[in-house]
Amino acid sequence: MLSIILISIIFVLSIIWLFYRRSSKQNFDIPGVNASDSEMGNLEDLGRAGSLHQYLTQLHKKFGPITSFYWGKQRVVSIASPEAFHDTRRLFDRPVSLFAQFEPLMGANSIQYANGDIGRYRRKNHYDAALSPLALRAHFFDIFQNVLCERMTLWESIGEKPLALHVEMLSMAIQSITLAAFGLSLSVDDGKRIEEAYNTCWHEMEMRAQGQKVNSEREIKFNQARNFLLEKIKEIVIQRRQRLGDNYKCFIDYLLDDNENVPNEQHICDEIITMLVGGFHTTGNLLTWILYYLAKDDNIQQRLFNELIQTYNTKFPTFDQIDQMSYLMNIIHEGLRASVLAPWAARISMDDNINICGKIIPAGTPIIQALGVVLQDDKLWINPSEFNPDRFDQANKKKLPTLTFSPFGFAGKRICPGYRFAEYEAGLFLAGIIRTYKVTLVDPTRPVIPVHDLVTSPKDEIFVKFNKRNS
Repeated sequence: MLSIILISIIFVLSIIWLFYRRSSKQNFDIPGVNASDSEMGNLEDLGRAGSLHQYLTQLHKKFGPITSFYWGKQRVVSIASPEAFHDTRRLFDRPVSLFAQFEPLMGANSIQYANGDIGRYRRKNHYDAALSPLALRAHFFDIFQNVLCERMTLWESIGEKPLALHVEMLSMAIQSITLAAFGLSLSVDDGKRIEEAYNTCWHEMEMRAQGQKVNSEREIKFNQARNFLLEKIKEIVIQRRQRLGDNYKCFIDYLLDDNENVPNEQHICDEIITMLVGGFHTTGNLLTWILYYLAKDDNIQQRLFNELIQTYNTKFPTFDQIDQMSYLMNIIHEGLRASVLAPWAARISMDDNINICGKIIPAGTPIIQALGVVLQDDKLWINPSEFNPDRFDQANKKKLPTLTFSPFGFAGKRICPGYRFAEYEAGLFLAGIIRTYKVTLVDPTRPVIPVHDLVTSPKDEIFVKFNKRNS
């Protein structure tokens, strides 16, 4: 009798288990691809495509606005439509697994890996506080002017010799972020060495993200570069503890003053590297792309120059005058779109299933927001490969569905904390450069190939001339 009862219980449990498995499979009805490797999933396919952005472009072209693939052993969903973005706009948490390859650079204490209440606290009390609109207006805008003024003096000294555009823009951006976020000025030599070390680290992170195995030579170079960054950061920390440098409260001060939530030196170092990654890599590349597009198109560059001289007659515009120049802002927005500057973001719903455009995504499933795919979608943008600032005129913008243009992400408090910083920095630098110089390409026939990493950059250097204007 007991054996019959046990068999019956096992039978019922087996039916329940089979029903549950069938139900789970039916719930996950997202079209996509199977893993091509049991350990790597589709990461090697991603590498063969050239980048995650290019791989997602292929997947969405084949499967539509919602698709799936394997990131290692983890099933991942990718979404690429304004409607799908809208359904994920309230998600705050990031899927740590998708950014794990960057942890050797940013460190485990980076806000990149902070979710829930801890992530919200740090975002509000450290990043948002340090990068507030008030700080932008009161302190940062003057910093941008000083950095540009010093750089223009250097350009004057070399005449109209060719400039390495990418190097110049990254150098200006790193000078701006170290002054704004850390209150300290770097020497030219330190700036270059930090940039070189950072580039070595970043290249290694991207290679790992594409499934390339680490070898001993690359590991040694990476460790040397990161150790140099840490040494420089520790020097900055010591100086700011002594309140050396500018006297306004900047990003690093918010960390130093919060002993309860920033318990040790390593935590501070991880956050500073994270700020460097977001603060100069993005803006430096944005400026590079926009000046490249302007150098390619005399008409657009002339229209911008005309707006500048009609708006102000000083060396640089004021903070408020930046807001008055609609064509300048259109150019910045079109630069963000055309370059696919930030190709993707990612979110996760840890505890609850989420409905995206009628599809149920199980809790715990990483969700990639394919921002770049939408920014280049020919169903949403006319001739998306063309650089056309007029597409951001008020009349044209009204025709776009909400969240079509989301170059800095969205999701409320998880939008890029430095988006205002980047826009005003780019606005001032572009205004100052174009009002003073006509920018031309040294070789207009030379192709410029984008590399779509976490931030899109040109594969090779772009050489330009800054020709002094008469007025």
